[in-house]
Amino acid sequence: MAFIQRTLFLVCLIGSSQLQAGGKAEDIQALRDLLQPITSLRANFTQQITDAEGFELEASEGLFEVAQPAKLRWHITQPMPQQIVSDGSTLWIFDPDLEQVIIQPFNQDIAATPAILFSGDLDQLDSAYFVRENAAGLFTLTPERAGSMFSSMQIHFIDQQPALISLTDNLEQTTTITFTELQINPAISADRFIFEVPPKVDVINNLGNYAN
Repeated sequence: MAFIQRTLFLVCLIGSSQLQAGGKAEDIQALRDLLQPITSLRANFTQQITDAEGFELEASEGLFEVAQPAKLRWHITQPMPQQIVSDGSTLWIFDPDLEQVIIQPFNQDIAATPAILFSGDLDQLDSAYFVRENAAGLFTLTPERAGSMFSSMQIHFIDQQPALISLTDNLEQTTTITFTELQINPAISADRFIFEVPPKVDVINNLGNYAN
């Protein structure tokens, strides 16, 4: 279960409408200009988690798909298959090893971290982070809200396309997500963002209106 919790950490942040925008106007606009054209995205990813000394703690790989508004599919294929899927209103977390599915609302308190960058909700992005462009195409985003799950996030664009996202938590552990075989604005069926619960698995239903 710890692996799922860590994976969910990578795609979750606690948001608030009371946050205030930060950063230079030109840095914010530069990031918006790169993100604005993206309405959907598909990529393979590798994910590496290292400690404060740079030692690898975990590594995984899989497929990431996202489409506006707030639809995502985060499918880890190695080393242990897991899926996190959302249609923008419901979030499914599936662990085949545990034969367990968690179903819960996808709302403003569970806004996908990589997905928020590509969800089209740039006003939410602006309000949630202090944005700084360190170099051309390399941005550091620092949460404006005290007590966030991580201390900073970096996104690196190469040839105006997102290539890498790096998150550093409050224990100085760093998660680096590298994209390959990136497709910008592919046509992705809405069915990709609805999870069909397999038979004979345990369902932890936090919606209150779902029957397996």
